[in-house]
Amino acid sequence: MLARTAPYATIIVAGGRGSRMGGADKASLRVGGQRLVDRLHSYLPYGTPSVVVSPHWLGLPQVCESPLYGGPTAGIAAGYRFLTRGDSAQHSQRELVAVLAVDAPESPIAIPHLIDGLGEHSVAVAAAGNQIQPLCAVWRVDALGRALTRLGRVHNRSARSLLRAADSVAVVQVGEEVRDYDTPQELRTYEQRISGSV
Repeated sequence: MLARTAPYATIIVAGGRGSRMGGADKASLRVGGQRLVDRLHSYLPYGTPSVVVSPHWLGLPQVCESPLYGGPTAGIAAGYRFLTRGDSAQHSQRELVAVLAVDAPESPIAIPHLIDGLGEHSVAVAAAGNQIQPLCAVWRVDALGRALTRLGRVHNRSARSLLRAADSVAVVQVGEEVRDYDTPQELRTYEQRISGSV
């Protein structure tokens, strides 16, 4: 676990239908005895303000988009409103917010690199090789608000469309930590790797 206090809040997107996982709630799937959502949290600095976007009860600060299953940008918008609402217990005055996907449980490892690469840009997004990972990004909170406003309708909009609505984007090369696990076989391979059996 990272020890230093985080200069950011976190939105963890976990509200999809999990169709490639047989309809399972991805956040509650277990790897190495931990739920994916808990494994992701274990990589965050202690006390990081965070919200999970999911319709399934997880025992964590959470919210869900309305209507349900509205896609990643609708989930990000719901998380943004939750974190910036003044009466929320997770209300954050931090200037940065990390957007992460629950099925990429090691993605918080990339956050310091994204912050370093942010510069004067609105958002820094992770890329592994030629593949941009829009659900592994660090946004300036005010810039995320502007992008959501500019986008207008958020239901059934991709995370890439939200990036396109940003004032400016920095693409930061990172490593395998941003890999997501979309199928039962991929999850089994991940579990074997962390258990040292591969």
